Amino acid sequence: MSNNKPNILFILTDQHRVDTLKAYGGKTCKTPNIDLLTEESVVFNGAYASCPVCTPARASLQTGLYPHNHEMRNNTYEPGCKFNELPNSPELLSNKLKKQHYSLGYTGKWHLGFGPTEVGYDGDDFPGHGAGGHDYVQYHDYLKEKGQEVKLENKITGHYKGHWAAEVVSPVETTVEYFLTDRAIHYIDQFRQKSNPFYFQLNFWGPHEPYIAPTKYLDLYRNLEIEPWPNFYDKSTNKPTIHKVKRSGTTEWKKFEPYIKHYYANVSLIDEQIGRLLNYLKEHGLYEDTIIIFSADHGESLGIHGGLCDKNFFMYEETCRIPLIVKPAKKLEQTRYEDRFVGTCDIYSSILDWSGVPEEEINRDGRSFVPLVNNENVNDWPDHVVTEGNGLAEILYTQRMIRHGHMKYVFNCGDTDELYDLQNDPYELINEIENLAYKDTLQPLRELLADWMEKHNDRVLEQYKDLCR
Repeated sequence: MSNNKPNILFILTDQHRVDTLKAYGGKTCKTPNIDLLTEESVVFNGAYASCPVCTPARASLQTGLYPHNHEMRNNTYEPGCKFNELPNSPELLSNKLKKQHYSLGYTGKWHLGFGPTEVGYDGDDFPGHGAGGHDYVQYHDYLKEKGQEVKLENKITGHYKGHWAAEVVSPVETTVEYFLTDRAIHYIDQFRQKSNPFYFQLNFWGPHEPYIAPTKYLDLYRNLEIEPWPNFYDKSTNKPTIHKVKRSGTTEWKKFEPYIKHYYANVSLIDEQIGRLLNYLKEHGLYEDTIIIFSADHGESLGIHGGLCDKNFFMYEETCRIPLIVKPAKKLEQTRYEDRFVGTCDIYSSILDWSGVPEEEINRDGRSFVPLVNNENVNDWPDHVVTEGNGLAEILYTQRMIRHGHMKYVFNCGDTDELYDLQNDPYELINEIENLAYKDTLQPLRELLADWMEKHNDRVLEQYKDLCR
């Protein structure tokens, strides 16, 4: 710890289901290093993405704003983005941290325009989507420097248009995940020589497709028979039509299973690299002085509800809920679970809070959850959280989801709304929107969402009121 301020390490994965992690009840996917981190951390059970799409969620992390306010509502260079490059404003996370005299580092997926060095980070610029990181010259230069070549074999395709998986038969050192961890260690090694604290963000492209993993990790799952998701077979007839946009051409579980094995294998690869980075921190006396945040931009579907793929156009738990695990600078003696709702914008506020930014400057669309991490008595924490959707690629489509208690309401503009009782129906199989028994539950939820829209300057409010009369 430098100048009485903690170092902050933020590890972000992409399109990561919470049920791959033991902390969230996962039983199949092996993540021993994240499990060890969990034992010393606060685990947030009710963490939700600002939006289940990469660019909007990542812009929320850098701005503390929901997509309708930062106006990068779709992936960059697609309809719905007022900005295709993240504007370099004084309120950005990087600029706020710089004023607190932090050394700032960033590597991995950015997906917010040209690159993080344009807004004040030291690190690597990987503009665009990145195809899992395999397209970048820096990665190929790294391989040449190491005298290595990445070799992919046993490629499979067909479960959903454009998605594929493959086996890495070259050494683990040839993977993008290993390369990124090397880059993180490189920068942190420079920062630790300085007197000021560091903020570093390591951003894996995985486990987002393409689902690529070395033989070593695929062997963990290759011969397993994976049971279908509890909501794989969904016979509900009153689900929104828009869901069809992301429905696979197959409803056979066996056709999804190989992709899920590759997905799990990539998670296990990422886990090993996280372990390598955490060991580096311990070896150099940094671990105890570093706040470690592990999270994801959003989740993944992988065949839920009759073969849905990718994300967005539906607001199911698998895509909207995110892992959020926080190790304080002084690690906990055992895992503590926090059930109150938090969201992507709260991560921005919390990082600024830890860095010493004055309270009046840290809260935009979110607020700091540092008091929750510190186990302080907080009586006014919001009892709800919202995820917004604005479409994907060439289809613009307005959605708002609100969680309150054990209920979830989804506003699907011009389509069938959804209402789920997650206590009685945790896998969201039964849409209760037309069930008169829930009439007295639905209206307060709609009003609560309207109040949230007004508070957060969501310009959908007036049309929402018209549609929900």
